[in-house]
Formats: sequence, structure tokens, C-alpha cells
Amino acid sequence: MTNPAPAWLLLGPETGEKNDFAASIKNNITAIYGAPPDEYSFYPYDKDASDIIALLRNISLFAPAKIVLIKNCHDLKKKDASLIADYLKKPSEDAFLILQTEEMKADPLIEKNIPSSCRKTFWEMFDSKKKGWVIQFFHKEKLTIENSAVDFLIDMLEGDSETLKKECSNLAIYFNADEVITEERIADFFHNRKEENVFTLFDYIASGDFKKSVEASQTVILSSDGSPVRILGGLLWQFRNLYNFLKLLDKKKSFSDACLMMNIRGKKRQAVYSDASSNYSVSDLENIIVLISYYDFLFRSTRVEIQHVMFPVFLYSVIICKGRNIDAKSSHTSHFRFP
Repeated sequence: MTNPAPAWLLLGPETGEKNDFAASIKNNITAIYGAPPDEYSFYPYDKDASDIIALLRNISLFAPAKIVLIKNCHDLKKKDASLIADYLKKPSEDAFLILQTEEMKADPLIEKNIPSSCRKTFWEMFDSKKKGWVIQFFHKEKLTIENSAVDFLIDMLEGDSETLKKECSNLAIYFNADEVITEERIADFFHNRKEENVFTLFDYIASGDFKKSVEASQTVILSSDGSPVRILGGLLWQFRNLYNFLKLLDKKKSFSDACLMMNIRGKKRQAVYSDASSNYSVSDLENIIVLISYYDFLFRSTRVEIQHVMFPVFLYSVIICKGRNIDAKSSHTSHFRFP
């Protein structure tokens, strides 16, 4: 068995497969040395590069080797990147450095000193591959899931496979073997969680509470799997349901009949729809759905930091302006049409 390379650069947005690859490096080292290595993990702002390099060069007292992981290595200061690049020219024999970033590139000095064979880019899993993975996962757990529920789950958890694995595992614990997993039951699962999530955020939006909506959105965004793009996907599904619900009311269906037809069960969820029907009209929701499309397009082309700043603007446009976009001229959204 050959020794692993002394350093790896793992690029791209697919966190789950990057973590799996890093785990395979650890397993390889364990097999070679006969014992697991010491593990250390840092962000660029945790320690100076000089301290990390000292750790790499020092002998491990209780393990045959060590792995040092630097996450978000694109945030390394130029001075620190230069120090790491110098280390890479003559790395320690019993230390293994893994540099990770969701970006497509790292500092040129670092890339120059890591051979191309040790630079890997992990792209986000295609939805078609995610669908097969989800179906297979629940099949192994002896659970039945509807096709529409698979699509809904993928839309809700847009992003890397690590989040998908985590939430599918949570759902497998939540459901009984004799249950069929539907869109509505998944929505109930997320809605009944104690922590803030995209469903509690929708509750605040439905009631027209701008302050609580902003507070909840910041909590969700700062969670480990709460990217603004993913939040928009979760809100879009709920606003589409609300739109269809209000269309039924417009057709003179009673509130209880509309709830039955839309499979909105439970007093809590029905209260949310009651609030929303008082605060928003069908035309408001048409504007909001177009607005979500605009912000989804906008967020995908801007840095995460900018997305965080702009999210309250999005909420203001939804709650206060009823879907009228205060962030852009109408010409910017003219290519979006309501389905």
C-alpha cells in the first residue's frame, strides 16, 4: 500500500463527497501506520499559519501520524498562504495536510505547490443523481416514499449531499415502517421542529410579522445548512401551496373545504393559512412567486455575504410591499413569467 500524498487541495461546493474523500485519506493512513492519526481542524481565522506549520512539523506523541485540515482555505491571508506554500515545498513525512474550499480556486502559490493529481474539484450532485440516492436510501431503511415527496425533499434541501444525508437520516428515525412518506408529512416533520427553519419563517411571513421574519431568517441562515438559495426553495414550495389554496377560496370554496382539498391538517397549519389568506391576495402571491425567481437568480450570481445582507430586503419586498420588488427595476424581472 502506497503512502498518501502529503497534501491535498479539495475544491468545489459538494461538501459531502469532499468529507468522504478526506475520510478515505484517514482510513488509508490508519491502514498504513496500524493506528489512526491525530486529527486537527482549523479555519484561517482560528490560528496563524506559522502555528499550523509548527503543528505539522512537530512529532506526534501518541499517534504515528497526524492530519491537519484547513477549511475555507480561500480566506487565507496572502502572508499565510505564502508560509503554507513554503511548507509544501518540503512537507513533514508523518503529517498530512488537507486544504478545503467551496470555491473553484485557492491561492495561486498553494496551487503551484500541490501537484494536479492532488487537486480535486467536487461539483454539486445533479438532481437526477440525488433522486436515485434518496430512493435507494429509504429503500434500504424499508420505508416507502412517494415520487413527488422525493422531488420536494430535493427542492427543499438544495445544496450538497451532506445536508441531504443528514436530513434523510432524521426522516428515517421520524417515520414508522408502515407509513408512506408524502410531501405533506415531510412538511409536518420540518414544521414541528423546535428550532427556527424555513417553515417557521413562512409562518411569520404569513402573519405579516416583518421583525420576527428577519430574526428567524438570520437564525436559519447562520445554521449549518441554511443557505439563502435553499431557503428560497423552501419558501417557493409553501407560497405555491398558498397560491393554490387562495385560488380555491376565490372559487367560493369554504375555508374547511379548501383545507381538506389541499390536505392541510392540524390546527396550527390551518391557522397559518388563515393568517396568510388575510394578509395576501392571489395577485400578491403571483408577484411574490416571480420575486422569488428573481432573487434565486440574483443570489446564485452573488457572494454569500451579499446574500445575507440582501435577504431582509427580500423579506421587506414580500411582507410590506406584497411582492413588489424594491431592489430592482421592473426591466430586470421582465423575463420571468408567472406559470
